[in-house]
Amino acid sequence: MIKFTPFIVLWFVFLAGRIDLSCHARAYSNVSCFENERRALLEFKKDLIDKSNRLASWMGEDCCSWEGVSCSKNTRHVVKFDLRNNVVFDSTRYFNGDTQNYVSIYGKMCLGGQISPSIVNLRHLHYLDLSSNYFAGIRIPTFIGSLKILRYLNLSSAGFNGTIPSQLGNLSTLEYLDLGDQSEGFNFWISRHSLSTKSLRWATSLSSLKHLDLSRVYLDEAQDWLQALNKLRFLSSLTLQSCSIYSFPYIAHLNFTSLTSLDLSSNGFNSTFPLWLFNLTSLVHLDLSDNSFFGPIVPNGLQHWTSLSYLDLSFNQFNASLPDPLFTFKNLVHLDLSINRIQGPLLFGLGNLTSLSVLHMGFNKFVGKIPSAIGQLRELTELDLRWNGFNGTIPSSLWRLSELKSLDLSGNPLSGELRDIHFAQLAQLKELRLSSPLLALNVSSSWVPPFQLHTIGMDSIKIGPKFPLWLQTQQRVKYLVMSNASISDTIPDWFERVCHGIKYLDFSGNHMMGKPPVCKGNSGHEFRKIFFLESNKFEGPLQLLPTDIAELYLKNNSLQGIIPHPDINMTLDILRVLDLSDNHFIGSIPDSLCSLQMLVVLDLSNNQLSGRIPSCIGKLKTLGALNLANNSLYGHIPISLGHLIDLQSLHLNRNNFTGMVPFSLRYLKKLEHLDLGNNGLEGIIPSWIGDELSRLRILVLESNNFHGDIAVSLCKLSSLQVLDLEDNNLTGHIPRCFNNFTAMISAELDSIGINVWVSVLNISYGVVDDGEDLSVFIKGGMLNYTSRNVAYVRFMGLSGNKLSGEIPVELMSLVGLRDLDLSRNHLSGRIPENIGNLSQLESLDLSKNDLSGPIPQSLSNLDSLGWLNLSFNKLTGPIPSGRHLQTLDDPTIYMGNSGLCGEPLDKSCPDGKSNAGESDGGHEDGKESYFYWFYAGLGPGFAVGLIGFFSVLCFKKSWRYAYFGFLENLLNKVWVEIALLKRKFG
Repeated sequence: MIKFTPFIVLWFVFLAGRIDLSCHARAYSNVSCFENERRALLEFKKDLIDKSNRLASWMGEDCCSWEGVSCSKNTRHVVKFDLRNNVVFDSTRYFNGDTQNYVSIYGKMCLGGQISPSIVNLRHLHYLDLSSNYFAGIRIPTFIGSLKILRYLNLSSAGFNGTIPSQLGNLSTLEYLDLGDQSEGFNFWISRHSLSTKSLRWATSLSSLKHLDLSRVYLDEAQDWLQALNKLRFLSSLTLQSCSIYSFPYIAHLNFTSLTSLDLSSNGFNSTFPLWLFNLTSLVHLDLSDNSFFGPIVPNGLQHWTSLSYLDLSFNQFNASLPDPLFTFKNLVHLDLSINRIQGPLLFGLGNLTSLSVLHMGFNKFVGKIPSAIGQLRELTELDLRWNGFNGTIPSSLWRLSELKSLDLSGNPLSGELRDIHFAQLAQLKELRLSSPLLALNVSSSWVPPFQLHTIGMDSIKIGPKFPLWLQTQQRVKYLVMSNASISDTIPDWFERVCHGIKYLDFSGNHMMGKPPVCKGNSGHEFRKIFFLESNKFEGPLQLLPTDIAELYLKNNSLQGIIPHPDINMTLDILRVLDLSDNHFIGSIPDSLCSLQMLVVLDLSNNQLSGRIPSCIGKLKTLGALNLANNSLYGHIPISLGHLIDLQSLHLNRNNFTGMVPFSLRYLKKLEHLDLGNNGLEGIIPSWIGDELSRLRILVLESNNFHGDIAVSLCKLSSLQVLDLEDNNLTGHIPRCFNNFTAMISAELDSIGINVWVSVLNISYGVVDDGEDLSVFIKGGMLNYTSRNVAYVRFMGLSGNKLSGEIPVELMSLVGLRDLDLSRNHLSGRIPENIGNLSQLESLDLSKNDLSGPIPQSLSNLDSLGWLNLSFNKLTGPIPSGRHLQTLDDPTIYMGNSGLCGEPLDKSCPDGKSNAGESDGGHEDGKESYFYWFYAGLGPGFAVGLIGFFSVLCFKKSWRYAYFGFLENLLNKVWVEIALLKRKFG
């Protein structure tokens, strides 16, 4: 007989319960949803656009098994609805141009269309996620506020637009709300739809809310944002990044003291540090970057943040040192103070941060030596001190940070010699960036580094003259920069094995010889290579163009022979930038270049190419910049260039092109830089240039055979900052409407080169430096501008033509003009009196015309004028003096004007004054001296007075007797005096 002890009884009860639970689980493992909810889901699907067929499983009776739908196993109701797009938008691929239709491909993975109101029939729904889709700017439906028991709502990065509905305040059980845009979604890069709200009063009813993200929601009109959110006492995470908030309202008492994460980055507070933040003693993550905060941070307040593990104060304007209490945060693991204006001994006491793993202090104004106490941060994995004023040698304690994975000391004037021993303990290092012309890397030829780097940034460090042999040990390098490193050597064969995996290579500014590296490898579309090899001494012919490289810069080398054909064994839709300029290539432009269907920039300038431009160039639909300048190309400009509808920059100058400008170029609506100078083009200047090419900023047609009047339609080019029509056969008058060039009116400079290249390329890590070259004859010589400084040019050149008439006074309104050349024409009349309005003018050439009259006194007001030529005209009068004009003391400036006088000429002015403006009288500027009028009236005045006197003598008898009696007595006295003198000395 079995005895049932209490223990056995409990065991059976437990076993029976397990059996019952198992049977219950099996009973609901195939649960089926309610019919009304199934119909509601089908109605919801009907209004959606599902190009990727993500909802293909929405069939049959069991809606609980459908994609994105979850049901309660107890009640069978739909409780979770998750249609988040899990395909992450790869912004790197988009900006690097990895796939022509990448945006379209990503868009097809997004759900779109409308949100059906049938969703309100899911009355038991507590989880709704539609994030990272694309609803094309529709508003957030107000009926979402009817989902009373919703606890999780995520509509972020989904392309919603307009005002946030206040009905969301009805969701009193909501714990998680995300309406933000984290810059990774499709809508941020493509549609730029945005949400806004004028008040956050509706949020005060969300009494259960713990997580709130409103990133990139416009809150500029929501003045109550802080008071409203302060009522959410359970709030633990708040993100208001890039919300256009400009002020911190006063708040007397904080309720959301349980806040552990606060992100207020990228707003515009422009204030001192808000003191109430120190009351958030539970903070673990705080991001206040990019807000223009200024002034000091209160020392005592920092001690309250004892739990802080992430602090980002970068991109502000703090102008005082952070106090020592900052360095008592025992739990601090990430500190980012980069890009501030902090000064002073901030690093004092740094050794107390023994738990610190990430230290970012880049882009500040720290000076002096790097503190040796930094070596006490044994847990440090990332150290970023770039772009400060640290000098001297790198402290030896830094090289003992054995946990370091990333070290960036670039942009500091550090000095000294780095040897093998310095890197001995850095076995974990993955990223190394050093740059200073005072640093030298002097390691033995047999050195084997203890690390495997994937990022090597050693620009402007003395590494040469030999090619660094230790690179052959680095098998994982993706980013390699050794520009301006004094390497004067050939690249060894083994480098091909190392560089096949390199994504970014920069050897520019060295003296490398031999053949340039090819670095062939199976890159694929996801692996774009960018190679900067310019300004070396690479020589010999190129065999094949390595089309597995996305951007290839071989400018300014000694390469010879013909331009090679692309490697047909490689994918031809990868190469996007090809720069072979400033070499010694000969022959014609090969037709095979037309197979590079994704080419954006083609620069073959400054070579010895001949022949015609292949007409197939017009097939390169993505071309944004074409530079064939300074070669020996001839023939007509191909009509097919008009098919390059995305072209923004076209340089065909300094060749031998003839004929007329093709009419098809009028279709280049995006053209900003057109240079056809120094060719043999003829005809009249096409009027469609002004009518159709409205974006033109630079127009150069100099040294051709254009004739006729200047087309008045050019006045429509309001963005024009450079107009060069010099050395043609143009006739007629200078159009008065040239004052419509508003870009020449503004004295402020815009970054034209940068704007052009950002919009053209969209593919590089930085701004492309070549392509926007400009050469103009200014100040008596040829000046060359690149994309770095072309923005500073405001030039109008009309010299060397047959223009007549007066200089339009309207030109004097172009107050931003820096250089004006109207020389070698037939201009007549006077120099405009108000020429002094051109306050930015640096050079002025009016020589070899028929200008007459005086030089305006206002010319002396041009303080920026450094070059002046008024020679060989018919100018008269004294040369103005005063202020800056006195420094221009070269007599040749005024030669050929016989009527001019005064310094610096040897010819003095008749009144004895050297120059206009030095006389004692208060004469008006530009007027003739009043002494000329005095001398001119002296003779007639004397004659009139004499006639009047004799008339009186004729008609007045008494006056006549008196006058002649006076003369008789006077003569008698004179004779008596003479007789006495004769007797005395006789």
